[in-house]
Amino acid sequence: MDQQNKLHPAIAALVVIFLVGISTAAVALLNDKDPNTSQDFASTSASDSSSSSGNTTTNTLKDGEYTADATYATPGGNESIGVTLTLKDGIIDDINLAQHATGGETAEYQSRFASGYKQLVVGKKINTVTLSRVAGSSLTSNGFNDALEQIQQDAAS
Repeated sequence: MDQQNKLHPAIAALVVIFLVGISTAAVALLNDKDPNTSQDFASTSASDSSSSSGNTTTNTLKDGEYTADATYATPGGNESIGVTLTLKDGIIDDINLAQHATGGETAEYQSRFASGYKQLVVGKKINTVTLSRVAGSSLTSNGFNDALEQIQQDAAS
């Protein structure tokens, strides 16, 4: 009798489970999601820079309310978003968005972004905030970050 080499069914099942796990982790990583929680990643960078006098750059920012609109590219064309924030000692005390979406899909992404960004920025030094992806919206953060940069420049002058 000709005996063929066959893979034991239990080993085959383990191989399949392993491959499914690897592919799930790879897809989650490509989509910027934590595979264990299905939560989107959002980041704030903490790069305070100090001047020669030992004061951080946030000390040179004027307190007040600032507003900026920024444009960002989407597959459907350029879109914009507005940011109004209150700055106190270089720290974002309060913040609001003005959604200027012109298309349905962009409106959905801006709405998603608006539902999750606030908790990531209020109470943080403005010069440490850079958002990447919030609630599944990655392109809106580009406009948001540009608006924050404009506000930092306005507050520094």
